[in-house]
This record gives sequence, C-alpha cells and structure tokens, in this order.
Amino acid sequence: MYPQKLSLSAPASTNAGRRYNKAHDSLYAPSTTETNVHTTDTIQQDRIAWQTMSQYLTLRLMQTRRSSTTNRTDRAFSQAEVPSQYVRKLPHKSNRLKVSSSAISDEISERSFKHLDPVTLEFDEDIIEGTPALETDVHIMPLDRLIERFNSNLTIGLTDSIVEQHRTIYGKNKLTPSRPPSLIWMFITQLLIGFNGVLWLATLFAFLSYKPFGGSDPDVTNLALAGILVFVIVFNALFNFYQEAKSMKIVASFSKMQPALATVKRNGVEMQASAEELVPGDIVRIRLGDRIPADCRLISCDDLQVDTSQLTGESLPVTCTVKCTDMNFMETTNMVFYSSLVVQGSGEGIVTNIGDKTALGQVGQMTRSTGNSEVTGLHREINRFVLFIIIAAFTCVILLWITWAAWLNIVHDGYITVNGNVVNSIGMVVCFIPEGLPAAVTLVLTIVAKRMYKQKVMVKSLVTIEAFNYVSVIATDKTGTLTMNQMTITALLWGTQGEYMVPIHSEHQTNITSEHEQHRLIDRKRPSLTATDVPSAMKDLILGACLCNNATKQSCITHNNDNGVNNPVLDTSADDQTPAKEAQIIGDAADVAMYHMCNEKCSINIEQVKKVNPRINSVPFNSKNKFMITANLLEHVSNDEEMVLITLKGAPDFILSRCSTYKTDCDEDTLPMTDEFRTILQQRQETLGESGYRVIAMIQQKLTKRRYDAMMESYRAGKSHPQSTEESSSSVLDLNGLPADNYCFIGMFALLDPARPEVPEAVLKARHAHIRVAMVTGDHPTTAAAIAKKVNIFTKEISIDGGTDKFKIEYNSETQETVAHFLRNTHTLLERHIVGDLTTPTNIKGIKSISNPKKKSNIFKRLWNGFLYYLRDPNQVKSVKKLDIIPYGVIVTGSDMHSMDEHMWDWVLSHREIVFARTSPEQKLQIVMAFSKRGEVVAVTGDGTNDAPALKQADLGVAMAAGTEVAKEAGDLILLDNNFSSIISAIEMGRLLSDNLKKVAIYLLPGGTWSEVIPVLVSTWMGIPLSLSLFLGVVFCMFNDIVNSLAMVSEKAEQDIMSRPPAIRHKTHLIDWKLLVHAYLIMGNIECFTAFFCFFWYYASEGIPVSSIFFTYASFGTNPPIDKSADELTSILQTGQSIYYVSLCIMQMFNLISTRTRYVSFFKHNPFFGKTRNLTICIGVVFSTSVGLLITLVPWFNSVFKTKPVPVKYICPALGFGVGLFVFDEVRKFLVRRYPKSLLAKIAW
Repeated sequence: MYPQKLSLSAPASTNAGRRYNKAHDSLYAPSTTETNVHTTDTIQQDRIAWQTMSQYLTLRLMQTRRSSTTNRTDRAFSQAEVPSQYVRKLPHKSNRLKVSSSAISDEISERSFKHLDPVTLEFDEDIIEGTPALETDVHIMPLDRLIERFNSNLTIGLTDSIVEQHRTIYGKNKLTPSRPPSLIWMFITQLLIGFNGVLWLATLFAFLSYKPFGGSDPDVTNLALAGILVFVIVFNALFNFYQEAKSMKIVASFSKMQPALATVKRNGVEMQASAEELVPGDIVRIRLGDRIPADCRLISCDDLQVDTSQLTGESLPVTCTVKCTDMNFMETTNMVFYSSLVVQGSGEGIVTNIGDKTALGQVGQMTRSTGNSEVTGLHREINRFVLFIIIAAFTCVILLWITWAAWLNIVHDGYITVNGNVVNSIGMVVCFIPEGLPAAVTLVLTIVAKRMYKQKVMVKSLVTIEAFNYVSVIATDKTGTLTMNQMTITALLWGTQGEYMVPIHSEHQTNITSEHEQHRLIDRKRPSLTATDVPSAMKDLILGACLCNNATKQSCITHNNDNGVNNPVLDTSADDQTPAKEAQIIGDAADVAMYHMCNEKCSINIEQVKKVNPRINSVPFNSKNKFMITANLLEHVSNDEEMVLITLKGAPDFILSRCSTYKTDCDEDTLPMTDEFRTILQQRQETLGESGYRVIAMIQQKLTKRRYDAMMESYRAGKSHPQSTEESSSSVLDLNGLPADNYCFIGMFALLDPARPEVPEAVLKARHAHIRVAMVTGDHPTTAAAIAKKVNIFTKEISIDGGTDKFKIEYNSETQETVAHFLRNTHTLLERHIVGDLTTPTNIKGIKSISNPKKKSNIFKRLWNGFLYYLRDPNQVKSVKKLDIIPYGVIVTGSDMHSMDEHMWDWVLSHREIVFARTSPEQKLQIVMAFSKRGEVVAVTGDGTNDAPALKQADLGVAMAAGTEVAKEAGDLILLDNNFSSIISAIEMGRLLSDNLKKVAIYLLPGGTWSEVIPVLVSTWMGIPLSLSLFLGVVFCMFNDIVNSLAMVSEKAEQDIMSRPPAIRHKTHLIDWKLLVHAYLIMGNIECFTAFFCFFWYYASEGIPVSSIFFTYASFGTNPPIDKSADELTSILQTGQSIYYVSLCIMQMFNLISTRTRYVSFFKHNPFFGKTRNLTICIGVVFSTSVGLLITLVPWFNSVFKTKPVPVKYICPALGFGVGLFVFDEVRKFLVRRYPKSLLAKIAW
C-alpha cells in the first residue's frame, strides 16, 4: 500500500517532468536540471531528504511508521535540482547520489526553507515500500488534487463505502491515550501515603515489642496487634484504591456524556457525527465556538480565526486563509489543526490527518497530561489536618518518653518497662489517627458528584466540588443563561413613528415574496395595510432580514452511530416546503428570529430570495464589532444596471454614526441624518429596552456593480501594498473593502428573549445564601436593567423602589482632570471623585513567583516553600479589606470601564445588585479579576465563545451544555440542562461536602482520639491501671468508628445550609479552633468522663475504692485495703477495660446522632424517614454493636486479646450519659438558633 524507497529520476519527457508544476504554477517554477538520486540509507534518512528537497514539508520530522501492504496508485512529481551540499557520490554507483542528512540538519539550523531556491521532485511510489506516504504536502498542493487523493467531493463529501475503506486504512480519529496509571502502583501508593505511612511505623514497633523487646516471654497480644495493624493498612488501602478508581471512572463517564461532535458532509447530506468517526477526505463545516475535530485544509473561510495555543503556545488567535502562506506546514494559514478552538468566523475544510497522525498527535506524550497534579483547596485542608494529627501524636509520644526517662524509670522503676512504653507509644499514635477520614473524603466526593449529576451538573474533576462552598459572587451572562436564547421579533420600527407589530399567531401573517413584487398584508385584526401603503422602509427591513442573515434551514434525520446512539443528521438541501416538524433553523439566535419572521409571518421563501440575490461579500458578527455586514448582487431587472445592496445590522448605538441619511415613515424619500432624529431613535430604543427588548438596527447602501468592483479593486491593491503606518494596521476597521459610512438608516427590529422560568427563584435562593448575582452582558443598559428586574437581579425592595446608581465621567479642560460623578437615580449626586491612576485588576489566578536570577537560591528556603505549597495557597489574597455593601443597584457600561480607577471599582463592586452592560470579552475578564482582587470567590456562567476568557479566569467556570466547545473547554463544570438553578444546587452540594467532612471529623475526634489518648496519659502520670488496652483502642478506631464515619458522609443537607454566608477562603478550614473545642473539650470530655465513671464504678463494686487506685504506680494491689491476688487483679483490669470500651462505643453512637446536624434539631432532620433519611446510620450502629459483642463475648477473642464479657449493669450509666449528651447538644443547637449573635453561637462549629 505504501512506498518503501525514495527515487529521484529523470522523467521520460519534459512534459511529464513538469506535469505537477502546471497544476500550481504560482508556487513552483519548472526545473531544468535533471539529477538522479537513489537513497541506500535508512528510511528515516530518506524521509529527511524528502522533506528538505521538496521544501514544502514540515520542519517537524515525522515519526517513521511501516506498513506491510503496498497497494497504491503510482504518482510522479517533476524532477528536482538538488543542491550539491546535500549529495555525495556512492562508491558502488557513480551515477547515483545519496542525500546527506547531516548537511540537511546544518541547513535547517542556518536558514529557513523558504529562503532556498524552489525545487520540485518526481516521486516513484512503486519503488518505495514499507514507509507511509507523507501527507505533509497537503497545504500546498492544488485543492482538486487533494480532493482526488482522498476520493472526496466538495458537493457530496464522502460516500459510505469510501468512509468504510478509509476507516479501515486510517482507523478512528482519536489520540492514543496516555498510559494510565498502573493499578498495582496505585495500590502501592495507597499503602504508603497519608496515615498509612504512620501506621506502618506503628506496625514495625508492634513487631519489635513482641521480639526482641518482649524478652524471653513475649506477649502474643503485641504480635496480634501488629497483625491487626497490617490488616487495617491493607483494608484502608484497598478501600481508598477502590474509591479512587471508581471516582476516575465516574469522571471519565461524565466526559463521555458530552462527546465531541463535528458537522460533516456525507452522501450529499450535512450531518452531525462524532468527531471520532471522521476520516481523511471528510468535508467538515467549522463554526464559531467549535473545536477543530482533525487537521484540515481550508476550502473556504469567512473571517475565520482559531486559537492554537494548546498546540503552539501562541497566545494570539491565528487569522486563517484559503491560500498557502508558508512552506512550513505548521506556519501556513490555510491549515487548521486538531484541538484548536474557533474564536471568530466560520469556514469549511477537508480532513487531511486524524488521530495520532495529526500535528497534536505527533507531539505525543509531551503534550498529553496523565492527570491533574494541581493541589486544590481540599487537598490543602486534608494536608493541614494530617499535619496537625501527626504533630499532636508525636508530641504526646515525646512527652511519654520524657516522663518515662526523667521520672518513672527513676522513681517508679518497674512500673512501665521499655517494651510497655513502646506499646503505649504505638497506642498513642494509632489512637490519634482518624483512620476513617481519608476514606470518608474520597467517598463523600463520589457521593456528591453523583448527586450533582442527578441535578444535571457535570463536574470535570471531583475536587472542584468543594470550591462551591466559598462562592460569594456569580457573574452570569444574560443570553442563553438567564434567558432561553429563543428570540422572537415582536416589532419592526422605522422613521420617527413607523411601527409594525409582528403578529403572534400564524394566521395573522404578511405575504411578502420579493423586493420587486407587490407586498400585501392579509387577515389582520389591526387596521390593515394595503399593497399600496406598505412603507418602503418596511420592505427594505424585511429584505435585509433575508439577506443579512446566516441562518439556514436543515432537515433533521436520525443517524445511528456505532454506539447505538441516535445523532441528528442535518440536511442542508432542505427547501422551504420541508415540514416544520422535520426541520430546524441553525444559526445565531437573532438570525433565527429574523428567519422565522420572514418565513412564517411573511411567507417568504428565504432560500429563493438568497438565490436570486447572491451574496458576494460579508463580514460576520463578532463581539467586538457588534455588527454584521453583507453585500448582495440584486436580482437584475429589465435593462437597468446591476446593483449591489450592502446591508449592515447591529446595535443602534454602534452603527448609527455610519449613517448620513434615513428613510421616512411612509414613502421612499430619504432625509439627511439630524441630531433630532438621533434623539428620537434613542428614545424609542430606551422605551423598548425598558420592557426588556433587544434592539437591532439595520442600515443599507446601494452601489452600482461597476462602482462596487472599483472599490474591491482598490481594496485588494491596498492589501497587496499595505501602508507602513501604525494607524493603518491597528485603528482602521477592516470591512473587506465594504464602505464604512454614508449609509441610509432603514429601521430597527425589536426582539424579545424570554427569561428562563426557573431563574427568578434561583436568583432569590442565591441572595438568601448571601451570594451576589451580577449580570455581565453585551446588551444595551436599558435592556439589561429590564431583564435584571425580571429575573430578580434587580429586586423591588432595593433597585426598583430605592433606585439604581451610575457614574458619569467628565473631563475638565481647565484643571485637566477627569472627574467621576457618582449619581443615584440619574440626578442625585452622591460623590464627586477625581479619577486617579488607572490600574488593571491583578490576575490572581495566574500569579507566578519569579525568582531573582542574580540572587542565589537557598535550598532550605526552596524546600520550606515547597512544603508550604501543600498547606497554603500561594495565590491567596492577603489583607483584603472587606467592602461595605451598598444596599442599592448599579449599572456600569463597558465604555465607562476604561476610565475606572481602584476607588471607582471599589464603589461599583460594593453594591448589592450589579449589572454590567455593553461589555466586551476583555472587560468580562477584567470584571472577574476585579472581584477576585477584592477577596471574592467568583463563579462565572456563560455559553458563548466570548465568555471563555472569564470562564477560564474565574474560581469556578460554569459552562452550558448548549454552549460552544470553547466555553465548555474553559469551564470547570457543565450544566447539562442549561438550567441556571442548577448552579444553586451545585453550591448547595459544595456546602454539603464541607459540612459532611466537618461532621466526620467531629465524630472521629472525641472518641477515636481524645477518649483513647487520655487513658494512656492518666495511667502514665497518675499511676492508675490502663483503662483501655491498646488492642481495644485499635479495634475501636479501625472498626467501630470507620463504619459510622462513612455513614456520616451520606447525610443530606440541613435546612439552613443555604441561609448562611459562604465560607471565607483562607480563613475557613476543615479543622479550626471551634471544631477542636467542641470535639475535645466538650464532647470528648463528656465521653471520657462517662467511660471512666463506668470503669471506676466496676472497680468499686469489686472492693477496690477509687482512692486506692490513683498514684499507686507499681505498688497497685500490694497495699491495703486491696486484698486481691495478681490473677484476680488481672481479670478485674481486663473486665474494666472491656467496660471502658463498650461505654465508649455507646457514647459514640449518641455522638453520631448528635453531630448529624450543626444547627438543626434532630427531630427536624431525623435519619429514618422523609427527605433527610439516612439509613446507613442505622447500618453503622448495628455494625458497631456487632463488633462490640463479638470482641467481648467470643471466647477466642477473650483469650487472645485479653477481653472479658461486660455485665450489663455497668454500661447502664453510659446509656444515661449518652441521653444526656444528646439532650445537651439539642439545647446548645436551640440556643444557637434562638440567639444567633450570642457567644455560644460565635463559638459553635
């Protein structure tokens, strides 16, 4: 199939030698020198030679791939003139030359290929076997030859049979995935990381305490303890390994639910297909916001720009053309590459390379990430907690050894041996570690992610969820996010009073078929307009709506892909008679609205109008220009001269300045544009905007075909000889040669985009949660304010009744100062501010520390900073002054943002309700950075390409599933149902995640840490028998507590979770002093006191008074009044330790019930039924009880681990104290709710 050798030989004739040159004479000059070159070196050298001598191949050397098949049609290229420095004589054949790869490498390093003399080649493929054909000439070869190479067709694309052939040859269009992490390595990592590393150390000392520290008669309990620790380590590793693998699978499954789609032409039908199904030769359509699905050679492009930063690192978008502009494959602008993002315009291309053959695929593993190594806030919180536990544990161990060495070993020799102190140290470490926390973190992330997915929120990374706990501002786009993005035209306006209300129902429609035919209105309930009184301006508006429109009707079919999923197939050949239920209109929302108006309300065959008035030039709409312009050659009438109609539509305040005349109300006369008319238009626009209408103006200009051609010729000449002035390249707007002024104002369209019905309630929920919602839109301020009122961003009690603020900027020529007047309700002056130095808000998210190269780096400082990186966010905002919220709304326009200094930003962002109007993408990004600089955690929503920079910069980027690929790529999560209210659900889930992790910690610390550490310390310092054996302590931590803590992560949200302020990042931590006070000093002491009470009560009932226990040390049991044998004392101690253990289990069950809620009463958040049901709590209680019974009642455990059955009467106090603990916590919660400003409420966790 593929050639194996490279041969450059003289052609049979001169014509044959030049046949390739004739196909594209503009690129190549015919060669006259004939040179025979035969390569005998390796295949890679042959390919390097091919690249160099052909000159139009890429500078990147492609990897060698071999193929066993050799069935390809022979092709020949013209001969080449090979520079002498590239060849040398072969010793065995004087007439053969070999290309020197070293000389080529030198040449590459010295100069660019484009500086070499042109060369051409003859390529005999039947001589070369085993090497894949190089397709890197696709950017320079004639388009018809390229299409022929892939057996494609511009009109119909590929047929199904050719698609199957190409798929067999080229495979699927997907990159070979990076090698996933080894499961064995993942498991080994889980065995060693986190608390398991400390437990391994404890296990080692447990073995040592058995041998050799155990002496001649070692205690088998220590050996059993080591075995249990190993079991616990392996169990924790297996559980965490399972949960991690499960979470990775969940995230992978989420991504599959948003497959990349491409619009491809096959069998003459334009269809939506999975990007993986593309093959070389497919004709694909590229639109604004798309991700390029494969490497493509452009066939056509309309103001197309792509972002190639992922591949090339180039930050600025690349402007594309259909012509080859560079011999370098990676530098030419007629190629677009896989993974690039379309940031402007549209186009069409032919697929040339797919999968690993693409430019991105050739880069290989260097650009493919195996995972996200970023340390998130949740990671840092867990790291802080682990550090706290390790420091506390080893501090206590050090105190034990200091006490033993400095006092006990001297004063009370024999009370605690070295081996006994080692065992106590092991117990101290094991008891301090909350073994259930790592498993709980992984489990709660998985549970919350599943719950969010049920709410139609897809997260890209599980750790993203916790960031929602800190969200304080939601900066949202309007169109498609707050509104339904389903625009309808409600009115046409022209002149000073001309107005036509578009009928809502289809039976009230206008029949207007052509500019040159009679227009009539039929069956109208309003006073009808006859054929003779239809204003000329209205005719022009409707004709402009047809021609200056990129929306197209496409029939919808069903296509089953290989996965059995039904994909929509769009047939662009649909005509106007296609039934509506089988067709859909594709395009911008405003264009679609105009299409529907003309087609359904005016009965116009738009496709026919476009056909008879063909478009010959255009400039598509973009967020910077805010207008669209087209030039159409009007249908030729009689013997009149051909005319070109230039139509421009866009925001009135952007295009009105381009008009010199306007059409009057009822006739075809035009009048000069006046300030009075501009004022009238502004008033009409304001009136419509106040009702929430979006207004689009339309202006036109007619030119003769001869004049138009002259303009285009002048434009092309100017492009060929560009001016060298900076002004010509930067400040002059390029309209593709179309005129920029002297237009005639025709009229305006009033469009209504209804708000999503769920948005007003969602915004109120956000406000109730102390989260501000700021609208950031490109619409007119009046329209933006009207929509803000409809969706409760501007509320009645604040902005509607109280009024809105704004500022007005004036320049004082006398003092040469720029003055900002802060106004309320337009006329009340609040403050007069002299604008200071203008500063750009800091890019908080992108801060990187730059070391001073002149200063030597301190290795210890680098290590310390690296350590702190895992504990503290290096980009955190320090010493941020909290802005005092102004209880009013404010409206800011994008044009005013250029003049805002820091004081003005502070004033604007202090308002309760904020609307930014007429903003550009750069300004949206600036808004996000301004919020971040002031300590706010910003979630940005959006669905358009212009939202991508802000989505990327924000703390949380929320993209819509119906949005562009650019927006979805930039976002951190995707709303699958495009429902704004899902954001509030996601915020609730983020807060729930934080709450449940705190609940797990506050459950584990009192019993699993405090109540197990205190017995060791009391025994060491007060000389009493150890009330809880090391084995029982380990069992309690590893079995009783773990299951209950995992049950805690399934808790539902409390009623007040969305009524409290968001957590403050860098101040709110998983473990803080409030939680430690509650866990240790309150709950821990209650549990510890209860367990000691039961322990001492049992001793007293056995005839051993409490006074005879304390400070006895090694003499315990040898002095009166204790009259017990050593065996009896050992039996009593083992029973007492079992009582302490069972009492602790009972208290932890009541602690579990109490800590299920932070503020809400248990009776309003019960675990047995209703929305707050959590039956896993019951499972945990049953399991914990079963473990306690098993340990204390089974004889084998009694003999091996030295436990005893527990008399029931000695655990009854624990039940009473447990009820008391529950009642105490219920009273505490009641007081916190009743007195939210009290000291008790301030220290509540």
